[in-house]
Amino acid sequence: MRYQYLDGRLRQAFDDAGLDRGQRALLQGVLRALDPDAHLGEHVAGLTSAVLAVTRARTALESHATEDQPRWNLLRRIITTSLACTDAAKPAFVHGGAGELAGARRILKGVDAAIAEDGQKLDPQVTAAAAAKLDPDALAEAVKGWVAPLWNGVALPLRARMIAEVAVVVAVHGRDGGNLRADLLRWLKKPGDLTALLWPREQRHVVALVVRGARHLRHLDELLPQARQEPLHRTRLPKDDFLKDAVTGSSVLVRLPVEAADVHTAALRGRRVLSEVLDQYAAGERLTELHIAPLWQVSGPSGRVTRGAEHQRTVNNAYPLTAYWPEELRSAMRVANLARQVDAPMAGAGLAWSALEATGLDPGKIAWLAKGCALQMLRQHLVSLHVVVTNHDSGLRGPLDAQVPTTGVKHHLKSVDSWLEVLIPHTRPHAPLAAAQEAVTALAESEGGLVRDLVELWRGRLADSKALAAWLREQEDTAAALLEWLYVTRNLAFHAGRFASPTDTLTAHAGQAVADLTLEFLGNWRTVERRQGRRETSAVEIYRRLAQRQDQLVARLKRAGSVRRLSVEDISGPDEKWWSRGRS
Repeated sequence: MRYQYLDGRLRQAFDDAGLDRGQRALLQGVLRALDPDAHLGEHVAGLTSAVLAVTRARTALESHATEDQPRWNLLRRIITTSLACTDAAKPAFVHGGAGELAGARRILKGVDAAIAEDGQKLDPQVTAAAAAKLDPDALAEAVKGWVAPLWNGVALPLRARMIAEVAVVVAVHGRDGGNLRADLLRWLKKPGDLTALLWPREQRHVVALVVRGARHLRHLDELLPQARQEPLHRTRLPKDDFLKDAVTGSSVLVRLPVEAADVHTAALRGRRVLSEVLDQYAAGERLTELHIAPLWQVSGPSGRVTRGAEHQRTVNNAYPLTAYWPEELRSAMRVANLARQVDAPMAGAGLAWSALEATGLDPGKIAWLAKGCALQMLRQHLVSLHVVVTNHDSGLRGPLDAQVPTTGVKHHLKSVDSWLEVLIPHTRPHAPLAAAQEAVTALAESEGGLVRDLVELWRGRLADSKALAAWLREQEDTAAALLEWLYVTRNLAFHAGRFASPTDTLTAHAGQAVADLTLEFLGNWRTVERRQGRRETSAVEIYRRLAQRQDQLVARLKRAGSVRRLSVEDISGPDEKWWSRGRS
């Protein structure tokens, strides 16, 4: 699904509807944020969001008041990181919700002061009262009102921050990116109320799923009163029946009603409800393995039937993290792989934390890892920008390709620094470099919308070293907030026995994304060390060194006035080359 927000069909629909740059950027930005394959920092689960921050804080306060989880010291870290995210998101609320955001901030500051004064003697009534006052729904309603100003025109960089918050509220509402794209293509032919498209009312859908391992689930009508079931026999199914491939041995078809905004969200919610019910049967039949087949069918409110299966990506060639076994990372890779296979979001998020914990991470070192993630995200976002810029119009790419060579059928960058050189401003660029820069401008203008916004945003950050330093700090704060919440989720799931929480699906996605990002730079670090014949550095020491490097880089950027010496090629690797570009 990656980059479908840039595909030819959608571009043509934008052209036919006469959308301007800002309107395209709004729609493409929301679709990109809902793309399950988007990078950390692009997907809704990893964006800087006041709505997410206040939702997490309220959940933590409610849980502390009733279960003393998270404990007072961890609760304070959640409050602190939530405040950092709300402060970063504050500029976007100039178009609505500023009062609600200020009120939420006062409540969080009040709890922080109470914890500072009382410590472990913090009265649960204080956290209960604060949780009752926090209202993320009020923030979300305010964000919905931003659609009109965004549609009519908001300048960068404010537009990008507002679009990110809108995407979060769309995701929290329960909107599937694929369904939204399909609905958007129809809407563009006859535009109407855009808010109704982004946040349609939930309606009744009937989800049909196949449970393998039994022919009948006794007492299902008591556990799920509205569910219906029927046994399945493979030999009795018509040859063209859609269930043919789903039935293996003893199986039962379960139909259950679900309230959802679209078909794919209904299928996801139905699967979750049925999966939780199967916990009962797994406990009652300890020698039987029951699981849900990936195939699903949904009957919508109009009676239209949609069929599909759980999203599974495939590749021609699969590559390992490293070409040898790094012993210290084996446990982390195993747990990270298990986290992807778990249906329950809270358990998946808890396992994602456990994967990080297996590398030696503990709560006291979250700040180190957050800084390392910020460095890796800088490199990752620049690589992603090259991909989207060169996605179309190959005829315009000649000068850029000559200056920034790629390799392989997927056109991977041979050097990220060569791409960085094209993006930063030059007083007197030599002819090939000037031609490459002009090609980037032409490609961005040809694509328009989100791509043009991204090029302008990154050129602005790279033209002002203080702006880039601020961006790195914001990514660090957002990653820290996510990691702290991941640890809380792990405690709620494994210690307090909580299996559901607001935005838990987003937390699970973010947990897997940050575990993948961490393994990516740890694997690269180990590969370089092995190639150079060095002794392996422990993962915790890598976190410490990257944290030190990020602090040094931010300090250098704040006083340098230019990013001309910045190198991102090996910014998260063992060699200290992060300020070496341009040296002879």
